[in-house]
Amino acid sequence: MSDVWHEIVAEALKQGVEISRGAVPGAKLRQLIARLAPKYDQQYPPPGHENEKFGEFLKNFGSLLVLLRRDGQDILVAPVDKPQLLDIAQGSQTQLREDIFEAFTHIPRESPPVEPWYDRDTDMIKWSTVNDSPNGLVKIPHATLSQELEDRKTFALSSGIDSQIRESIVASLEEHSGLWAFSRIVKEHGLSRKWHLYRFQAVVARIRKWCDSEHVEWRENWLHSKTDQPNPVKSSKTSSTIGAGQGHLFEKFVQALTDEDLKRVSVPLDIVLKLLQK
Repeated sequence: MSDVWHEIVAEALKQGVEISRGAVPGAKLRQLIARLAPKYDQQYPPPGHENEKFGEFLKNFGSLLVLLRRDGQDILVAPVDKPQLLDIAQGSQTQLREDIFEAFTHIPRESPPVEPWYDRDTDMIKWSTVNDSPNGLVKIPHATLSQELEDRKTFALSSGIDSQIRESIVASLEEHSGLWAFSRIVKEHGLSRKWHLYRFQAVVARIRKWCDSEHVEWRENWLHSKTDQPNPVKSSKTSSTIGAGQGHLFEKFVQALTDEDLKRVSVPLDIVLKLLQK
C-alpha cells in the first residue's frame, strides 16, 4: 500500500482515538478514512480493494495499528503502540493467546534451559533446549527474572501510583520472592487491573519487536477477548518440558487468592515451585 494511504489511515486512527477516547470501532474508522481520503486526492476504497472487507484492508497497515476481532461484534482498532486501549474499550480483558503469552513471559528454570521456538507454518510454539533446537523454527527470546523485575519496577514508577505504594512495590522487588511479593502488594492495593493493562502493553511491544527483527507476521488470532473464549492452541511440549508454565500457573494461583488468604501464605516461592513440579 502506498505511503499516502499510510498517512490517511494514521490520521484517521489518531482522530478516532480522540473521538472514542480509546480503541476505535471498525465502522467509525472506516467512516473517518473515507472522509479523509479526498483530502489526499484519494477515494476509499482504493482501486483493487472494492470488494475487500474493511478488516482485510487494515491488514496492509500492521506497522500502524493492531485490531481485535470479536464474536458477533464490530472489530476494534488501536494504535500499534497502545494495544491496551483495546482492553479499555470493550470493558472485558483483551488477552494474548495463552501459548504466545507463555512463550514470552515464562522464565526457564531447567538446566539446560527449555526455550520456546515458533513454527511459522503451523503457528505453534514448540519447546526445546538449544542443543535440540528444531530445524526451520524461529527462536523466541525467553523471559528472564531481571526483565520481569524491571517491568514491575517501571510499573511502580509510572504515573498514577501513590508514592507510599510505589516505595512498597520497589522494596518488595528486592525480596527473595520478589515476583510473589509484587503480586501480593498489587492485589492488596487494587492495582491488578492497572498492572494487567501495563503488562499487556509491554508484552505486546516485545512481541512486535520480535516480529520485526525475525520477519514474523503478526497474527490477529494472537489477540482475543476473554469473553470470546477461543479454542486454545496447544504447545508441542515433550515430557521434559512439562514445567515450562510453572511461573504463569503460580501467578494465576496468587491472583485467585483473597486478601485474607494472602495474609496466611508464608511459604517461600522457590519451595512452592518445587512442589508444583511434582
